[in-house]
Amino acid sequence: MENMAAKSHAADVVDRLWRTYAPYQRGRNTFGDLASMLAILVLARFVESEGDPEDEFVKRWGRAVAEAGIGLSPLIDLRAAMTNASRHARFPVPDLRDLNVGWLAGDEESDDIPWAAAFLVALGQRPTLAEAGLPEVGELLLERHVQEGTVSVGEFYTPRAVVRLLVELASPQPGDRILDPACGSGGLLAAAAQRIAGSGRVDGASFEAYATDRSNPRLAMMNLAIHGVDRPVVRASDPVSLFQGRNSGLFDRVISNPPFNQRVEDIDAVGWPFGQPSASNANFAWLQLAWTRLSEDGLATMIMPPRAAWSDGREAEIRKRMITSGALLGIIALPPNLFPHTSIPVHIWMLARDKSRHLPSDEADAVLFIDASRLGTQVPRQPRVLTTEDKNRIDGRLHAWLRSPRATPDETGFSCSVTHEEILENDGSLDPRLYVDVEQEWSTSTQDMDLLLGELVRHDGAMSDSNADLLRNFSRCERLTRSGIEPPRVSLVSIVSGTGEGAVEDSGPGLLVAGPSGSLIRAEDYVDAGGVPVVMPKDLTGNGFSVANIRYITERQAESLERFRLRRGDVVLARRGELGRCAVVRQEQQGWLCGTGCFVLRPPARLNADYLAAYLRSPEARKWLEAHSTGSMTMKTISLNVLGELPIVLPDLGVQQVIADAMTRLDEHERLLREQLALVQKIRRDALTGFFPS
Repeated sequence: MENMAAKSHAADVVDRLWRTYAPYQRGRNTFGDLASMLAILVLARFVESEGDPEDEFVKRWGRAVAEAGIGLSPLIDLRAAMTNASRHARFPVPDLRDLNVGWLAGDEESDDIPWAAAFLVALGQRPTLAEAGLPEVGELLLERHVQEGTVSVGEFYTPRAVVRLLVELASPQPGDRILDPACGSGGLLAAAAQRIAGSGRVDGASFEAYATDRSNPRLAMMNLAIHGVDRPVVRASDPVSLFQGRNSGLFDRVISNPPFNQRVEDIDAVGWPFGQPSASNANFAWLQLAWTRLSEDGLATMIMPPRAAWSDGREAEIRKRMITSGALLGIIALPPNLFPHTSIPVHIWMLARDKSRHLPSDEADAVLFIDASRLGTQVPRQPRVLTTEDKNRIDGRLHAWLRSPRATPDETGFSCSVTHEEILENDGSLDPRLYVDVEQEWSTSTQDMDLLLGELVRHDGAMSDSNADLLRNFSRCERLTRSGIEPPRVSLVSIVSGTGEGAVEDSGPGLLVAGPSGSLIRAEDYVDAGGVPVVMPKDLTGNGFSVANIRYITERQAESLERFRLRRGDVVLARRGELGRCAVVRQEQQGWLCGTGCFVLRPPARLNADYLAAYLRSPEARKWLEAHSTGSMTMKTISLNVLGELPIVLPDLGVQQVIADAMTRLDEHERLLREQLALVQKIRRDALTGFFPS
């Protein structure tokens, strides 16, 4: 509630300040006004938080406010207050001479801020700056300047939602060194500082910030100071100069939104690691600069125009080298209309100095593509905004994928994990639309229809191969089961305990336990994506596990529930709802947790898990379970003791394996059939749309 109140106060303060300032925009050069406003806010907050009544800067500030209140110019005393405050050891901004703010230097710009008196008067009204919070006021004032100012600031402004997404993706931690080689207004580093420090301050030495010639270092410096960076320093530079002068060392994170398609001089003076960029387009100079400045564990999140993902010629060759070198973690396509004064969409490039430090060693040849181009909300004549849910969806998918690309299923219309080999087969194109399957109907152009029909032909070939495999598997089943000798039926508890007759008689015991009780995992224990998955009956599919709506608990809590952790080869069985629903644990589910509504069945070494799962799904087993269940018609329940009495048809291990293989082939054949049916339906819809256009 306090946070909401502070945000409301901040909106009130900024609205009051802007209405005071707005009439003074006409007929003036207003380019430096925003930096001057932020400087006054920094001084006001410092006077309030650090000043004593006897301090000279407090006295001069008070005099400036009094002069403003009676309509006199406060600039002389305001300048003196700032000069005196800057000598204080805890003043958040370094040498003021580096700021190049005219009214501080007393030059000809001093008379060109006629709004200063009214601004100071408005600043003293309620709610106050202390009630609103300096960082929130600074961000809202910058947004207001972008929306209503007379000078276009789109070049150096990144919307707050995009800023926070970039920072969340990079996940900077305390102690990290962070670089923004094209910092604009400093918003990205400011957000990184807030994430690291919470409400405290961050040593300015942890950051290195540069502004391009078209940006404003003094604005960035003030913005960083407002957001808790202690004595920040921002200098002007370009990618070639930064590449040549690497005396400041390496960085744990590089976060940036550099200017697109910028021309850079002396591009051939540098030995670029992946190839020389074009002098007329610095996009790949910025990307290579970011990569070279990363430490061994370093990550970079960079905003790029979509063209950088698919352009040909020299840039295509650079992309291929980046891919084969393992520099690229992922590409995220954002929606259009996010940025003020332009509808152009952007991509986020995620780079790693060493991918093997961020992905499982045997999965480091994967690249994640996310197509978020349809996310966000927009009202007429306003930029599109990414919601908190949008940002969480993107960030959650990335961090789930980083744990294991293979265990993270692709999401139609949103994400896809692709190998280096497949990308190189597409000539190094990194356009997410090329890899992420679309949800909407496909284009009806002749070229698209040819692709669809070609895909149908390939499906026919796969179906033919699958048919042959099925015939071979079922022929083997018939030969092994036609002896006329009926296999024994053994209770499940006897099989698990290793006391049953026949094939499992001399094998070691297995395990059959119910999932943890509700008192061990409470509703409030579940966390957002990022912990240990907890398998519930809804997460069991016909032949595996679904993670679409799976819940998580922390790793720390999971350690206290070790006896319920899943191992490869376990069978997870629903204890309520659709009885007989089960799935075999594969390597991807190793270490997950059995939930409250399930049983864990760990077969003995000589019992085939896939055969057991196939039998549990059989009509015979389901009928027995339903007959021995309790509960209502819509929510049947089976107890652990009753489940143990379930009779299992138990042939020898060789027959079990053949039957399990046949069921696996049927599962694969069903998947191919569903894909082929969906493809035929798409072809039908697109063909009709083409024949009868609206």
